[in-house]
Amino acid sequence: MSFERKGLQPAGRLCWPLVVTVLFWGYNFVSVKLVYQQVTPAALALVRYLAMWALLHLVCAVLKRPVKVDPSDRVKVWAAGLVSMGVYMIFFLEGMRRTTAPEGAILLSTTPLLTYIFSLIAKIEEPKPLAMAGTVVAFGGVTAVILGGVKATGNGSLLGNALVFTGAVVWALSTMQMRPLLAKYEALPLFTASMPGALLVLLPFGLQDSMAVAWSSLTPQTWINLVQITVGSGTIAFVCFYLGVKQVGPAMATRYQFFVPIFAAFVAWLVLGQTLNVVQWIGIAVVISGVFLTSYARFAGSKPRAAA
Repeated sequence: MSFERKGLQPAGRLCWPLVVTVLFWGYNFVSVKLVYQQVTPAALALVRYLAMWALLHLVCAVLKRPVKVDPSDRVKVWAAGLVSMGVYMIFFLEGMRRTTAPEGAILLSTTPLLTYIFSLIAKIEEPKPLAMAGTVVAFGGVTAVILGGVKATGNGSLLGNALVFTGAVVWALSTMQMRPLLAKYEALPLFTASMPGALLVLLPFGLQDSMAVAWSSLTPQTWINLVQITVGSGTIAFVCFYLGVKQVGPAMATRYQFFVPIFAAFVAWLVLGQTLNVVQWIGIAVVISGVFLTSYARFAGSKPRAAA
């Protein structure tokens, strides 16, 4: 079956929405570190959430995607939002306060592997030797990245890396929550409809810190990066990823994400002066290779909808 008949873009053509996603998500790790110079993780979590909630509703209105779910699914949708936009963000943002931008990006790149592991546990997917081998290889690379830089100056702390990795685990669990719902609803309006669930944890987590921030005294650099985190990475990149999946399918879209940690490491060196040693760069290569093997084995021969 041809790509045209499937409604997908030919594999050899660059998917620009996904390129935009990689650039925004890669730079996001640097933006977070820059914003932390004046804004706490708790304040950032709540402000980002409220702005994204409003922006995603606006995007859905422009794209004419009604944000509606059946009353019988509302609790499930909100529960998914509680995990994906609430609990996950707390672990991620608190972890990023304690680790470096490149290491945070590398740790989050393991999310597809974690999703695969949970799919095996839930017996949603069948074990595939190549996918399982890729998972082992990738986690070996993660170990090299973390342990290879424990004694390096400016390296992320083990606590920070543990928090970010826990965030990756939480995000993978949230994808499992969303999986049956995605069979019934489109991704973008479903994600938007799930946002109210996160308020349950983000409001008590971030309200006091948000009120304590002297917003009028933030520097232009902080405002620019705050807008990037909320509008760029939080809204534009998500919409671009949504469009990219529709163009090339989820399997190919996942492969674009291999470039996020590489770009994050480059920008972190350029902007923050954070570097990785040789062992850590080898670890990045191993992680990407392992994630590629796992993704290829999982999605090879799958139909786009099944892969989603």
